[in-house]
Amino acid sequence: MNAIKKFAFVKLKKASKYHVPRGLIFLIDSALSLLALFVTFTLIHLSFDRFNLDNLNISYFSLIFFIQVFAIFIFSSYLGIVRYTNLRDAYKQTQSILFTVFSIMAINIVCDYFDHERIFPNSGAVIYGFIAFSFLFFYRIMVKQAFQAIHKNSNNKYVYVLGTNLTDVAVAESINNDSQTEYKLAGFISDQNKLKKKRILGLPIFDIENVEASASKNTVVITGEKIRRFSKNNNKILDELLKKNFNIYKLPEIENWDEDSILSNIKKVKLEDLLQRNPIKLNKSKLRKIYDNKIVLVTGAAGSIGSDIVRQLTAFNPKKIILLDQAETPLHEMSLSMDKDYSDIEYEKIIADVRNFKRLEEVFEVHKPNVVFHGAAYKHVPMMEANPIEALDVNFRGTKNLVDLSTRCNVDRFVFVSTDKAVNPTNIMGASKRSAEIYVQSVARKPNNKTTFITTRFGNVLGSNGSVIPHFKKQIENNGPVTVTHPEITRYFMTIDEACQLVLEAGAMGKGGEIFVFDMGKPVKIIDLASNMIRLSGFIPNEDIKIEFTGLRPGEKLYEELLADKENTQPTHHQKIMIARATHDFDNSKIKLLDDLVVFIKENNQNKSLKALRLLVPEFKSKTLLEQIEEKA
Repeated sequence: MNAIKKFAFVKLKKASKYHVPRGLIFLIDSALSLLALFVTFTLIHLSFDRFNLDNLNISYFSLIFFIQVFAIFIFSSYLGIVRYTNLRDAYKQTQSILFTVFSIMAINIVCDYFDHERIFPNSGAVIYGFIAFSFLFFYRIMVKQAFQAIHKNSNNKYVYVLGTNLTDVAVAESINNDSQTEYKLAGFISDQNKLKKKRILGLPIFDIENVEASASKNTVVITGEKIRRFSKNNNKILDELLKKNFNIYKLPEIENWDEDSILSNIKKVKLEDLLQRNPIKLNKSKLRKIYDNKIVLVTGAAGSIGSDIVRQLTAFNPKKIILLDQAETPLHEMSLSMDKDYSDIEYEKIIADVRNFKRLEEVFEVHKPNVVFHGAAYKHVPMMEANPIEALDVNFRGTKNLVDLSTRCNVDRFVFVSTDKAVNPTNIMGASKRSAEIYVQSVARKPNNKTTFITTRFGNVLGSNGSVIPHFKKQIENNGPVTVTHPEITRYFMTIDEACQLVLEAGAMGKGGEIFVFDMGKPVKIIDLASNMIRLSGFIPNEDIKIEFTGLRPGEKLYEELLADKENTQPTHHQKIMIARATHDFDNSKIKLLDDLVVFIKENNQNKSLKALRLLVPEFKSKTLLEQIEEKA
């Protein structure tokens, strides 16, 4: 017998996953309306002697039934999915029934005017309205309860909603009405600390201090808008929740919710979400004038920065995008992404090394780009310290190749993607990028130059290839330890999306020769970054996964230079983009050093290259460099 019950329950549960055809719901609503009408006639017969069911006027009865069926159809009250019945469905039912009630009363007024018998007493119409609503709405509630009972999960987990405003309550109601999820609503966590001992939807409101995570109550749902507000105001609530070992999930905007299940929309909060700042407002009309119907060359197009520049360029209707990179597999993957997501954009994928002048020359002659975004570079500090000639070859000479070809081919705009490490560099990578900046500026100042040369500087980009975030992620996946070089080390961060938007904006606003620096916000301690990543992965720092300190690496700074301070920059019309004040004099000796550096790199003469670099970038301070020069002197 138990086996039969279990089999029937399984079949019923499987069948309940399918939606009943709307035509069948329409027939059920019509049948229930007919039943309500019979009940109403019976009640009226019992209350008023002048009515006799034996002499029931079938014409009047049919007319009222037809009006109700018509109301069900025009107000679409049968279209709602019964298992998800809510107040909106009640409103639809009320609309259809009130239409019928008022229609009866209107017909009665006409009958009175012509001294004709009423089709139905007005009091009877009101009674019918109450009975019909009860039948039509409460049968839906019964089906909903049955559906929830069938899908009830004995291992329910509980979620808290962070906040108590109207949107937060709407989120909570949606969770309560979501019969497909294993989650149940546990209550609210106030972000204002002034609603203690109050309740919403019959559930308690906690403040951040007195709520604790447990095995079944360890999840908090928050809207994306609230995350942005907290990040903007440096609010510590999310940090507190992470320290209490809560899992934090975010919801998209309400209009983007999937109707079937609210919790199918949520995504676990990522580190990028915790570091969000105000959305960037781009001058789209100006950008469109610059990039519309233009052939755009992007070097390093398969990298994290280059690929996002390409994706954002697609919004401005370029004539063609040339994807240039030396990495075969990433470039192939980028082309697949373009075919899938931007099939209307014409593009070319080109394997080329920026050090190969002849190959680049062919690309420029064949494709004739109007705009160049130069993002190809070697960027890993320790790796470049061990291979300085390679850093100079790619970062300096590769940039020179592209600058020279852009000048020769009369490219409209050349945008060079540099780095904050070029400011008072302490490593080869930063110094090589600074030397490239100097060359770009030297060409920009030539009187016969027709190309607008623009340099952009920004700091660390969250999630870029080889950056600290993917590195920490791999260490966490391997159960640690997570390695941090120093407990006090800090860095400035921005998201890839934010960095690339600012690159496009700076590329459009530049008049030639400027170095644009971006507002990176406030510096972040790397140990806090590591701790938050561990918590976001569901572990406890230094309990489940250890954090170890390995010491500063060669050429690594404890604190990065502040790029956008008022002493070293001038403002622009965009609040997040500044212009670096000139720090370099271009006399003939500096120009000669640029030429010498090219010769020494081509000769693969590391010692002479480093000496020339030191003279070209006098602010470059590196013990490693000095030791190498002294040893070979």
